[in-house]
Amino acid sequence: LGDHIETVTLTHADLDGGGKLVEVNPLRKVPAFVTDNGLKLFESFVILSYLEDRFGDGRFILANAEDRALVQLFVRIHDIYISSPNCTQPNFSHTQGCMYLDPYPTKYTPERRTMPDPVVRASKLKEIYERLCWLEQNIQSDYMVGDSITHADITWYPTCIFMEILLPCVFGWAPIFHEKDHFPRLTRWFETCSSNEHFASVRDDISGVLTSQQRDGRFDNVRKVALDNPDIKWKYI
Repeated sequence: LGDHIETVTLTHADLDGGGKLVEVNPLRKVPAFVTDNGLKLFESFVILSYLEDRFGDGRFILANAEDRALVQLFVRIHDIYISSPNCTQPNFSHTQGCMYLDPYPTKYTPERRTMPDPVVRASKLKEIYERLCWLEQNIQSDYMVGDSITHADITWYPTCIFMEILLPCVFGWAPIFHEKDHFPRLTRWFETCSSNEHFASVRDDISGVLTSQQRDGRFDNVRKVALDNPDIKWKYI
């Protein structure tokens, strides 16, 4: 779709300051999308569905009604319980933020996005583990639903790259998506997706940023929260 869509990359300052992003998405979140006739869209699944309707050939839409419903369930589980705080007010943060949002303001985390309470952070980490367990039980094949890529895979894969890098780095987990004792189905799924050139490109982009930030010490404060609270459970595998 590179010939049809212009991509604009935003910085932390763009997200926190608002600017043009607020004109498209009043929630000040990415992704945000403007169609060629000026319709402003946000929420990942809405944008994915629009692009599929506008440019797709139906390859991501399964023929069976039950399979289509399961794809939507996988997406909803991700969008509600992992990637969204379901509140735009200060100090409400998404579940996945437990892996990287600082306990106090830094150049990476403004005041309104901090996560100061270690119990809240640990609870969100447990949520990640429990949702991964659900995925492990419900993945059907090499892909999440059926034998081909769907919106479920497209939705979960980028977030799982964060987990792949940060859960071992910050909380000492086993190398998730690279071990078969705890999550063998998820590992097979991750390997399958990573073998696709488009998924692999996304992985390179995200892991490159996270690795650079790791060298810059971005995640040290979160790691210290875990070390300073040994009575709280941080490691699940």
